[in-house]
Order: sequence, then C-alpha cells, then structure tokens
Amino acid sequence: MAFIFRGYVNLLQRHTLLTQMATGGVMSGLGSAIAQHAIEGKEWKDHEAYRTRRLMLYGGIIFAPIANRWHAALNLIKLRGRWTTVTTRVLTDAIFFSPFATCLFYASQGTMEGRPWKSTPQIQGIQERLSDRLWPTVLKQWALFGPANFISLSVLPVYARPPFLNIFALAWQTYLAKAQNVGAILPGETESVAVMAVEVME
Repeated sequence: MAFIFRGYVNLLQRHTLLTQMATGGVMSGLGSAIAQHAIEGKEWKDHEAYRTRRLMLYGGIIFAPIANRWHAALNLIKLRGRWTTVTTRVLTDAIFFSPFATCLFYASQGTMEGRPWKSTPQIQGIQERLSDRLWPTVLKQWALFGPANFISLSVLPVYARPPFLNIFALAWQTYLAKAQNVGAILPGETESVAVMAVEVME
C-alpha cells in the first residue's frame, strides 16, 4: 500500500492535472455505483451505465481542470498570519466556489440529459432545477467540505489538495448521483417529448 501511495504522489507531482482528472473520474464513477447499488438497491445487471458515464465525464473532464486552477488561485491568498490566511481561503472557497460548482454540476448534467433551460409541461428545466436545489445542496457541501478545506488549505501542497478532497468527494459524489437521479430524464425521453409536441402541433 505504501508503494502504491508513493507512486500516486509521484504521479501527482509529475503529471498533476492528468492525475487529478483521472482521480476525479474514478471517484465520480464509484459514487454512481454506490448510489445505484448500495443506496437504490439495484442489481449489477441493472446498472445504468449512462448515469455513470455522465458523472465520470463531469468529474474527470469538466470539474477536475477547473478545481485545479481554483486551488492554484486560492494559494495566491497570503495574509498576515497562517490561520488568517487559511480562514480567508476557506471562506472564499465556500462563498464563491461552492455555489459555482453546484450550478456547474446541475447545468452540465442537465445538458447531457438533453434537459431544456426553461421548464416545459413535461420536463423541469435546468433553471427551475437549479432554483429548487442550489442552496440545499450548497449547505450540505459546506457541512462536508468546510472542515476538509481547513485541513487541505492549511497543511497540503496545491497538487495534493484536490485528491485529498476526493476522499470526502466519494461521499459527496454518491449524494450527487442520488440527487441527480431524482427527476432525471431517461435516455430517449426528450426525443419522445419532442415527438409528442410535434404531433400536438399537427
């Protein structure tokens, strides 16, 4: 295990962004699997791979590069006194990045689903979904990542912060996977709604 950990740290130091992207994708996939099989009680033969693919795409390709640059920016905050600096970084992350990340998650997942921006009689739009879920999600995010960020921003180097937070993110990704599935659009459902709308117009 120590050998694996050292190898992982070495990859983080040499190929920081790519390693963070791979880690984010894997954690998102694990979160989807846990949500489907441990929480929802699905059999493995009924695994909904499209849900896992969407979450892995978000975690690895969309979110990880943004988190990488955000943590580099946070590291530029240097005030007089270590704990003043850490507290300011944590508050900055909570006030600005948490709401942004929540909006990014639901907007990207909605786009991948084919969800419209505005609600229709058949489908809740991305805008209304965000309005309903933004602050309840952010409050839960603060409760989980607030303490984790104090540790991350006070003792860890920049390259190690996103992977450290991914330990907590496994629980968070599981929550997001479950939350996203509530009212989710099944593959082909938007096409069915579009066909129905055309038929009504005719």
